[in-house]
Amino acid sequence: MFFLHGGPGGRCSRHHLEFFDLRCFDVILIDQRGCGRSRPYGQTRDNNTALNVEDINALRLHLGLQHISLLGVSWGTWLAIQYQQRYPATLLKTTLVSVFVPFAANTYAYEEAINAALRHTGGGTTRDIYQILNDGCHEQQHQAAIHWLQASLRLNGQTMPMDALGRFADEEAILAIRLELHYHVNRYFFSADSEDVSLNSDTLIIQGVKDTFGMSSLRWLRQRQPVQSRLLRAGHNAFEWSILKTVRESLKRT
Repeated sequence: MFFLHGGPGGRCSRHHLEFFDLRCFDVILIDQRGCGRSRPYGQTRDNNTALNVEDINALRLHLGLQHISLLGVSWGTWLAIQYQQRYPATLLKTTLVSVFVPFAANTYAYEEAINAALRHTGGGTTRDIYQILNDGCHEQQHQAAIHWLQASLRLNGQTMPMDALGRFADEEAILAIRLELHYHVNRYFFSADSEDVSLNSDTLIIQGVKDTFGMSSLRWLRQRQPVQSRLLRAGHNAFEWSILKTVRESLKRT
């Protein structure tokens, strides 16, 4: 089982093993390009959706596996969907949790929402933050990262004390946010070809109904074909107990 983390710009941790019964699965946690323990960390050059998909397949081949299953969370669901389009014959089961599809209307709605949150913090716009993280001095980058973190937390109905935000917005966080915005300003490399999506019958979506962008992503997928889905009273956080429990149950071997 290959696990695809969220982001872009996220990373894997031991907490992600909570999705699996390790008595049943060999689990590969993949840090995507520029993420976690991948090197060079935070690199935006040669970093896009298609290359991340090729990395998944390269790792499959490196491990000598003819078939794999995928579990994707948030941004990782879109990578899993794209992998399925490119290498369908290599897949057994695909599980998509808190799905995110970067189609134009979804991306625009997210940008409007995060920009509104940034205006509240005085941080400008997503593109302002991205420019500073690329070209600003260290102090400017630090402040821009704090603004972005404040806005992201506000969008999810959360807060964090300013002193904790200041500590969290270290060099690693700055590079991770820059990588996230690299994808966002490039519209997640969503192309006309990305509209042509077909999910196989061994695909299951586990989705919280309080997750606005996840629900719009699910509707987008349903407009193209029937999909198997489990809807839960939950938000976007895949570690909410109802989601975590449903994921573990869905992954049990039959």
